Amino acid sequence: MAAIASTIARPPERGGGDTTAETGATAPPTTEKASAPSARTPQPTTIEFRNAAKPQTHELELGRPATVLVDVETPGQVDIPSLGLTDTGEPLTPAMFEILETTPGSHPIMVQPAASETLPSKIGTLKIVPARRPS
Repeated sequence: MAAIASTIARPPERGGGDTTAETGATAPPTTEKASAPSARTPQPTTIEFRNAAKPQTHELELGRPATVLVDVETPGQVDIPSLGLTDTGEPLTPAMFEILETTPGSHPIMVQPAASETLPSKIGTLKIVPARRPS
């Protein structure tokens, strides 16, 4: 029985982790250089689609990360079918999508109210466009 207990028991920790073996002093923290975004790293953006009389169109540059928020008037499902994305939205909680597209295109955003048998309606279009060159 003692043999089984000794194989299961954890061996005592030696060295104390952050102290040096010879002096017992605490080792200085290591300083790692944080990698700062380069000039080529696109900054993330937020794009909001609001329920309006006319569908909206917003553009997003290729390779630029974005959070797409879709506000709805009634609870329901929000889809970006061409990207295979679905989320639920409520009046105080918009549907949210994290997007990083590398192919240009036009992506309709559809809303299907939860308490309705009607077909989904188009709230807007997200256009993925080539990056603009700085002037």
